[in-house]
Amino acid sequence: MTERPLPEANRCFICGPSNPIGLRLRFQEEGAGVAAEFVPGDLHIGWEGLIHGGLIAAVLDDAMANIWAWRGTPAVTTSISVRFRQPVRPGERLRVFAEPMSPRRSAMQRARGTVTREDGALVADGEGVVMVGARAAGLPEG
Repeated sequence: MTERPLPEANRCFICGPSNPIGLRLRFQEEGAGVAAEFVPGDLHIGWEGLIHGGLIAAVLDDAMANIWAWRGTPAVTTSISVRFRQPVRPGERLRVFAEPMSPRRSAMQRARGTVTREDGALVADGEGVVMVGARAAGLPEG
């Protein structure tokens, strides 16, 4: 697996290396998808003693877009559906994995992702639609 920095996402809350309050996930290629590990902490609590579900959803969102962005193609998630399976406590090491759902090439791609604990227990999973290409970057199509 190779890590690749995304200079255009330097301040991203999930993967940006220059965001002082971000998670700074470092995605790596894994098969057709991407994966990263992270440890949410006390600053990410929603209900007392539990990590906020929105943070888990944001990690899935970022992983889905990074399937393409990591490889140099602009990509943004346009919709996402998340199922929370188990609560997460601060300090737990988690792993996010996302992959495309089909090999078709179009501006709108479907993706799926999972968040698991070190022991493989499923914490959350979801599916989304990702806009890929020039429109995702706000560039004129050409």
